[in-house]
Amino acid sequence: MEKAKIVDQFVLKPIKEELTPLFGGLTIRKKYDEGRGKLVIAYVFAWEASVKTLRTCTSASNGELTDKEKWLALDKVRGVKLDTTEQEYLAKKQKEHDEEIAKKAKQEVLGQLKNNWH
Repeated sequence: MEKAKIVDQFVLKPIKEELTPLFGGLTIRKKYDEGRGKLVIAYVFAWEASVKTLRTCTSASNGELTDKEKWLALDKVRGVKLDTTEQEYLAKKQKEHDEEIAKKAKQEVLGQLKNNWH
């Protein structure tokens, strides 16, 4: 595996997951050498100066994290089993989907009854 990918996977990704709840809008940028090749010569860390709540820090304020990374960060800060937040999110989405299906079915049945009644 390429060294840069190893650093990304085992160093930078965990840093973003763990520090995002504490530093809203955390970004990590690589600074490259201007010579031949694409050598990384530095990493630049930046974050928003204002204090944010946990939910804000892991949602809209950080576009660099995937949903999965945000959920893992929340799990770590909350001290719960990893993937708990993701499972809660998926369960909520499934419930919303089921409610929407039930609503459409109810409307269909009411429409059919209305048509048969006239």
